[in-house]
Amino acid sequence: MFFVNDQYYTVVDVEKQHARFEEMEILQNVHQKRIAVCLPDAFEWLSLCLYMQKKGGSVVPINPATPKEAALRFANATSSHVLLFESLESPIELSSKENEKEGVLVQMSSGTTGEPKCIERSWDSIEEELESYVANWPMSNDTTSIVACPVTHSYGLISGVLSCLKRGAEPIVITNMNPKYVIKKVVKHPTHILYGAPALIHTVVQLLPKGQRLHAVMTSGTVIPASWLSSLHQVADRVLQQYGCSEAGCVALHPNVMSPEDMGYALSHVNISAGKDKNHLAEIVIRTSLQDIYTKDLGYLKEDGTLCYVSRMDDTINVAGLNVYPQEVENVLMAEPRIEEAVVYKKSDAYAGERVCVQFVSNETIDEMELREWCKNRLSPYQVPVEFVQVKEIAKLPNGKVSRKLLGGVPV
Repeated sequence: MFFVNDQYYTVVDVEKQHARFEEMEILQNVHQKRIAVCLPDAFEWLSLCLYMQKKGGSVVPINPATPKEAALRFANATSSHVLLFESLESPIELSSKENEKEGVLVQMSSGTTGEPKCIERSWDSIEEELESYVANWPMSNDTTSIVACPVTHSYGLISGVLSCLKRGAEPIVITNMNPKYVIKKVVKHPTHILYGAPALIHTVVQLLPKGQRLHAVMTSGTVIPASWLSSLHQVADRVLQQYGCSEAGCVALHPNVMSPEDMGYALSHVNISAGKDKNHLAEIVIRTSLQDIYTKDLGYLKEDGTLCYVSRMDDTINVAGLNVYPQEVENVLMAEPRIEEAVVYKKSDAYAGERVCVQFVSNETIDEMELREWCKNRLSPYQVPVEFVQVKEIAKLPNGKVSRKLLGGVPV
């Protein structure tokens, strides 16, 4: 049915777990309960998720690295009745009130702002997404999904694991995120698609043995830098990208990405509107059968229907009335051979309204004037960063994303 690292679990193994759940007192009348789950054993978590889906219960996945106090806050914030922390044997009861809502998968989303937001998705809406995702799947059905991202989040859980099971294949769930271990898996399964975040994929590319290739790679979560995408194309037969939001899951899929901004074509269960071209951007709006979702992302649609993402609306930098989009500046900086990572953000400016700032990572000290000159030769004057800060590591949120607001000193 699926692998977790090197261990293979069959349908019988999952059914045995489900029989175990049937006997657990805390999981009686599960359709009336909301269960928060923070388990280090990915097999137990995935089995429980499938069980809750089948029984119509509500489940709140929590990243297994979360400490107990934080997991309790998370569980209480989502109105959970029970927290399963570290073990199935020691449930923590939180509420006796019956859940009057239909069964849902609960996700906490912070986007790029850092503000937690509780998102509830019915199992029916997830099934609709899965049917659309599989119907638009551009690879052969026997392609092995290697899921090297958290299966407590929708990208790894729904797109990575559940969609693979839906099309009758057996996913490999990786909890050992050592890039060398990931490489070992892709080598062992030559007809693969590797699901991961851009940072992990980039590290895998750097460590890939000479002559070894990746069959296919799926990226999502944050926009992959242009220089990283170029390196990836040199070793991957195919690069795919998907775009979505916590409220609707994956809504667009690109089967062969050549530009970082190309998010893909709308899946059949949604309609997407955005700007008419690169010079006329607008907020990306996703329309489902249940709701209109205003994403606060700026983008546009190409003539062939490709959705292109440019920036978060909140991240756009207004320099004396002229808009600067961080990704464009980051791509220029990342093209400098010594720079490994760069994030552009804004700060208030008494004269220009806002100014462009950047944090960057490099293995060697780089003089600010060199970078300023590099940017002046490749960007318009108003796009050139005013402030360059070299750091050992760029701070990220628990979900692995960067908060440009926090880097700019804005409390969230």
